[in-house]
Amino acid sequence: MRIALMLGCCFFLMGAFEKNELVIHHKEIIVKGKTSVGSFECSYDSQVKSDTLVFDRQFPTAHSLDFEIPVNDFGCGNFLLNNDFRKTLKAEDYPICLVSVNRLSRGSQQIFGDIYLQMAGTEMVLEKVVFQLLESKLQGTLHLSTEQLGLDASSRLGGLVTVEEAIDLEINLYLEPS
Repeated sequence: MRIALMLGCCFFLMGAFEKNELVIHHKEIIVKGKTSVGSFECSYDSQVKSDTLVFDRQFPTAHSLDFEIPVNDFGCGNFLLNNDFRKTLKAEDYPICLVSVNRLSRGSQQIFGDIYLQMAGTEMVLEKVVFQLLESKLQGTLHLSTEQLGLDASSRLGGLVTVEEAIDLEINLYLEPS
């Protein structure tokens, strides 16, 4: 009985001392999709300042990590893809995308967070998005469609290239070394 009580106390204390926050030093958003001629990948990096995500069950909406992304700062590899991507995201009308990670919580094997997304005039909230804790980063992937985002990506380059409906939005949050 004493051994069981002692083991229980040890597990309780390990949970009490578990790290309650993650310090993020580099944020990256990658938009991935496919076209009739291949795939594309457009990314945005931010290494401006460190930020902190807190696991807080008592006040789950108190802490968020926000990205304000100028659409013109996404890089797709060449100027043609950059221009098409900007047109698709309606950069002239909506020059800023907003991604916010909220309500971070731990599951048994994964980390969950709610994502607020504002892109090309469309707003959405995705709850309980799974984040994988990899070696030095927290990574979440959203599987979206152009229809969900209100985008017309049917064809580019004068109709020569068509864009598939499926789009992946990958959020990479690089962690400060402990």
